[in-house]
Amino acid sequence: MHFAPTGRSLIYAAVLLPSTLVAPLAPGLMWFALLLYSIWFLTAFFDWWQSRSCYDGVQIEITPVCRLSKDNPGSLEIFLKKSNGNSDSLVLMLGIPFHDTIESDMDTLEVQLKGIAPFWTVKWPVVSRQRGVFKIRKVYAATHSRWGFWELRKSFDVVGEIRVYPNLRRERQQLANLFLNRGLAGAHAQRVVGQGREYEQLRQYLPGDSLVDIHWKAAAKRGELVTKTFQVERTQEIYLVIDHSRMSARRLPGQNAETKFPESTLERFVTAASVLGLVASRQGDLFGMVSFHRKVTGFVRANSGRQHNQTLQDALFGLAPERVQPDFDELFSFIRMRLRRRALIIILTDLSDPVTAEAFAERVRMVSGQHLVIASMLKDDGVCPLFAEDNPVEKSADISQRIADHLKWHEFRELSKGLRREGVQLGLLNHERLSVEVVNQYLAVKARQAL
Repeated sequence: MHFAPTGRSLIYAAVLLPSTLVAPLAPGLMWFALLLYSIWFLTAFFDWWQSRSCYDGVQIEITPVCRLSKDNPGSLEIFLKKSNGNSDSLVLMLGIPFHDTIESDMDTLEVQLKGIAPFWTVKWPVVSRQRGVFKIRKVYAATHSRWGFWELRKSFDVVGEIRVYPNLRRERQQLANLFLNRGLAGAHAQRVVGQGREYEQLRQYLPGDSLVDIHWKAAAKRGELVTKTFQVERTQEIYLVIDHSRMSARRLPGQNAETKFPESTLERFVTAASVLGLVASRQGDLFGMVSFHRKVTGFVRANSGRQHNQTLQDALFGLAPERVQPDFDELFSFIRMRLRRRALIIILTDLSDPVTAEAFAERVRMVSGQHLVIASMLKDDGVCPLFAEDNPVEKSADISQRIADHLKWHEFRELSKGLRREGVQLGLLNHERLSVEVVNQYLAVKARQAL
C-alpha cells in the first residue's frame, strides 16, 4: 500500500508557512512555529496510523470473461467484498488500465462500501473500437484517511479479459430476410435445381417417372419397377478459409494514416466468417473454419449448434495479421488430409500480388478435384475496364490512374480464366458488401446443388 498527501494536508502546510518566514525575526516566534508544525505532524501521523488498515479484508475481483461487440456500448462488472466484518463505510476510487482501443466516459469509478453485505457489484461502462482479446491484470483503488490528510492507494491483482467480437449489426440489416425467418412461416421460397445426390426411399413406379430414377437392382428383386425418391441435400459441409498473412493488414479503401482506429482487410474477413456461419446454420448445413498464413493456425471442423458457434467465435476474434507470406502448399495439404468428405471451400485471400496468385493457381489443383473451391478477394476502388460506362473519365489527369486500374482488372480477368480451368471460381468483391456477397456465393451453390 502507498500513501500520498492530499490537498487538505498541503493547505495546512501552506497556512503554516508564514509562521516559518517570520520566525527568525523574534526568538519567541521560532518556538511557536515549531509547536504548530509539531501539532500538524502528529495529527497527520495519527491520521495515517489509524487509517493504515482500511484495506484489511477488502477484495476486488472482475468478471473472468466480459464479452462485447465492437463499437457497441457494454459494461465490465466489478465485485467488491469486505471479509473482516467491519461495518464502517469505505469510499473507494477505482481505476483500471484499459487497452488504448477501449474507451470509457469515466477515468475513475467511485464506489461506497456501506454497511455489511456479502459483496457489492458495480458496472464500468466501456466501448471497444477494435476486435480482440484484452487482458486485465490490475485494479487500482484509492481512498482518503479518516481525517483526510492522506490518500491511501493499493493495487489488486485480478484475472479477467475483455473479448470483443465483430459487430454484425450492418450485416444483419443487409441480410434481414435470412435472419428474420421463423420456421416456415413467411419463409422466402428459393428455386432448387436438380434432385440431390441421395435418395430417401423407394416407391412403386408410376407412369411418367424418368428411367434414370428407377432402381434396377430393387426392381429385379421385387419383380416390378420401383422408383427412387430423392431428398433435398442438407447438412453439407461449408468451410471458410481466412488468410491472415501480410496482405490482410492492408487498410480498407478510404482510410488513411489519420484514421484513429483503422479497419483492415482481416476485419472484414472475420465479420464475413461470423455472418456465413449464422446463415449456414439457418440453412441446416455444417460450418467450419480454417485460418492460415505461412502455416495453418486454426481449424474448426464443420458442425452446428450453439456451442459450436461459440467455438467459432473464440477461434475468430484472436486472429491478427502476420507479416509473412502465405503458404498455399501447406494450406491445401492440410485440407486434403483433413477433409475427406466433399465440401464447399470459400477462401478469403488477396491475390493482387502476382507471385502469390501464381502460387495459388499451382497449388489449388490439390483440392479442386475433390472439393468445390471459391476464392474471393476485395476489390480496390476504381478497378474496372477502361471504358466502363458507370465510371467515366472526368479529367485528363485521371487517365494514368484509370489505365493502371484497367491493367489490374485485366490481370484479375486472366487469373480468373486460369482458375476456371482448374474448376475454381474467383470473385472480386466490394468491401462494403463483402459479407452479403459471400453469403450470395454460398446460396448460389445451394440453389444449383453443386455439391
